[in-house]
Amino acid sequence: MGNKKRFHFDNVYFNDPRVFEDIILYQVGDLSCAGGYEIGEHNQYCHEISYIVSGKGQFYIDGQAYPVSGGDLFINRPGERHNGIADQIDPFRFFYLGYNFCESVSEASPLAHIRKMLEQMPSPVRRDHGNVQDPFIQIFGEIINAGQYTDAGQYTDLMIRSHLYRILILTYRNYCEGWEKSYQPQPEGPKSRQLVYEIINRLDTRRDEGSELSRIATELGYSYAYLSRIFSQETGLGIRDYCQRKRFTTAAEYLKNTSMSITDIARELHYQSIHSFSKAFRRHFGLAPTEYQALQQKDQIRNTNSSKADKDNAEQPLLS
Repeated sequence: MGNKKRFHFDNVYFNDPRVFEDIILYQVGDLSCAGGYEIGEHNQYCHEISYIVSGKGQFYIDGQAYPVSGGDLFINRPGERHNGIADQIDPFRFFYLGYNFCESVSEASPLAHIRKMLEQMPSPVRRDHGNVQDPFIQIFGEIINAGQYTDAGQYTDLMIRSHLYRILILTYRNYCEGWEKSYQPQPEGPKSRQLVYEIINRLDTRRDEGSELSRIATELGYSYAYLSRIFSQETGLGIRDYCQRKRFTTAAEYLKNTSMSITDIARELHYQSIHSFSKAFRRHFGLAPTEYQALQQKDQIRNTNSSKADKDNAEQPLLS
């Protein structure tokens, strides 16, 4: 077995748990494993949600193996024996959240039904269709950037709480049978406008491209050519153009707010290689991904220094 990590962004609060209304946060992090890395068998102290960002491997509950790969969710419950082993060739990277529900959560609480589902689910593995990784990434951003804010953590805690609730609700929806019923909006206007709204809604909640577009056409019961035509008429963009813009927006967000490598970003956004991703990114933004990332980091440092200077100036005594 391998025993190395590529990187590990671990935030542990077991000795001083952080309470966010009805949720007690014990641990949240991002672990990228080397080939064959083993987490190590341990007793599960709290509830845990893991999201496999990329790669593959196996998670274990009480000795039973469950294969997992990029895009999977995995749930552990208190009292279980938990372990994980990364694949030798394509080792996984995963986000994790260790938490418990406060004892004060009543049957009337919105979290009561979620807690019941998590305690009774038949299988710990489920494919993610709700973009659970987004609130994980946003929590990491809040933790990383907390020091540059002047609100003394007040709004940072509020943002973390909202992202924790998003993770729980999205996880619940993924594990509930039949949750992914299509949202059927009823806006004013012709039927074609409603169809375009439905296409946008589906594209915004999924990450795949290519065959995914033809699958959406099949789900809606229309030909791809017809949907492409009305989409272009209503929005002025082709469906693929919309998807490309969405990919670039997501790529820029990852480069600015996360520690993801450019290779991981290219894989996450379904580019065939880092070269094709870098070429497309440069064509769209006029900068290579590394140049864009460096520019964003400089802006963050400049903003941090500016905030510090403003604070220092405000603390200077007034001269009579």
